[in-house]
Amino acid sequence: MATELSVRAAVQLQEYFDQLACHWDREVSLAGLECLSHIIRELDLGPGSRVLDVGCGTGVLLPLLVEAVGARGRIAALDFSRNMLLEARAKGFQPIVSFVQADVTDIPLVDGFAHMVICNSAFPHFGDKAEALKEMARVLRDDGRLVICHTASRDRINQFHQSIGGAVGADLLPDEAQLVDLTERTGLRIVYLEDSPTRYLAIARKAIQVPD
Repeated sequence: MATELSVRAAVQLQEYFDQLACHWDREVSLAGLECLSHIIRELDLGPGSRVLDVGCGTGVLLPLLVEAVGARGRIAALDFSRNMLLEARAKGFQPIVSFVQADVTDIPLVDGFAHMVICNSAFPHFGDKAEALKEMARVLRDDGRLVICHTASRDRINQFHQSIGGAVGADLLPDEAQLVDLTERTGLRIVYLEDSPTRYLAIARKAIQVPD
């Protein structure tokens, strides 16, 4: 029964974002884009880096990531919404960007693929956050970074989703203690957490595995 409910919720969420895809870009403000630009610069991605953009939507982050990693880099843009990916593909990004339709709990990438996994405005929508973190940690290389970001505070994000209700009404950012607990279970460690009126930024690092 629980599985049936979770599957139904996932389908409803996918349909919700499919319907929003055609006008999603209109919801992105100049202030929001500026905030994201600052975040990407602060992350100091080196040329040639490999990045997984989870919940990429219509590709809001992709121009910033392409500029950061350069021609030798590689970006996998993942979303479970077919329509969101169609909108992103239509923007004609460079060949270093590949598009993947999949759920975050079943990422079709090899272990250690990414130097960084970034979730912009996506983490609250992961139904099974523990499993999502486990998969994102798997595709991170040792000492790689997981980044969770929003262009508003945790309280504002949660209040916004609750006000919408329906498919996203229960999609919330966990508090600091919950996030620390969730990440530590998957071999990740929170190294930075900022929750301000204008942005939310959490960075976790994957532990370096010592051979037996």
